[in-house]
Amino acid sequence: MLAEVRKDPVASFLLRKSALTDAQLDTILSAGKEGNLDFKRGLREKGRVSKGSFARTLKQSERNIESSIYTLFLLAYLGIVPPENFAQFSRTTKILGQLKDAEPTGEDLQRVMQAMENFARGFSNANRKIIL
Repeated sequence: MLAEVRKDPVASFLLRKSALTDAQLDTILSAGKEGNLDFKRGLREKGRVSKGSFARTLKQSERNIESSIYTLFLLAYLGIVPPENFAQFSRTTKILGQLKDAEPTGEDLQRVMQAMENFARGFSNANRKIIL
C-alpha cells in the first residue's frame, strides 16, 4: 500500500512532513480496506504482522492524528493562528483533492509542494525572528 504513496510525489512529500510514520500510514491504509483483520494485516508493506502489532500501530496513528487536530484547535483558540490561515488551509485541501485528477507536470508538482511548505511555515510562524 505504501508503494502507491511513494510513487505519488505529493503524497510522499506530505508523508515525510507529517507526524505519521511509514508503518502508521501503512496500517491506516490497510485498516480502511474491506475484509477481516487477518486480511488487513497481510496488506502491510512488510507483510503480515501480529494482531497486537497491527492494533498498537493503528492506535498510535489514530492518537497522532487526533493530537494534530487538537494542536490546530489550540492554536486557533489562543489566537496564535489567525482564522484566515484556516480558511486558506481549507482551500488548499480542496485543491489537493483536485490535483490527483489533473495530471500535473513535474514542475507543477514542485510548485505545489513549495507552496505547501511555505504555507506550513507561515502557519506555524516558523519565519518569526527572535531577538536575544
